[in-house]
Amino acid sequence: MRVLFCVDGSEGADQALARGVAWLRNAGIQAVVLHVIPEVDERLRHYERLHEAELSEIERLFGHEGHGLEVAVQARERLKQLGLEAERKVREGDPAAEILAEIRDGRYDLVVLASDGAGSVEDPRLGSVAEQVLRDAPASVLVVRAGASR
Repeated sequence: MRVLFCVDGSEGADQALARGVAWLRNAGIQAVVLHVIPEVDERLRHYERLHEAELSEIERLFGHEGHGLEVAVQARERLKQLGLEAERKVREGDPAAEILAEIRDGRYDLVVLASDGAGSVEDPRLGSVAEQVLRDAPASVLVVRAGASR
């Protein structure tokens, strides 16, 4: 099963990683971690071909401070701690549009992401990215509400 874990560096995304791994632990997962950043400095355009040490040096030089390229690296490390190996990807642009493009390009069976939407049982709401992905994804989507109890 090919699974895309969408991350943004938030606590909710970390919860989604943990829940996704717990629920899918023995499913023979081929996992990919995706982080979408709004814009990439032109000098970073070919980051995907770089090794981890080079990525860390670029992050240090350009000061991404946890909200840039390192989010995908940290999420992959978190999955590794949870017992799941994953590759990492970073895309540039509108988060919902880029997640949907990655789902189509990568032919995923399942997408796992967090929702920061505030709602209730009577009036459930998702965040705008989660709602658009859930509505338009050509794959099954597991949405983990940030802060949800076990």
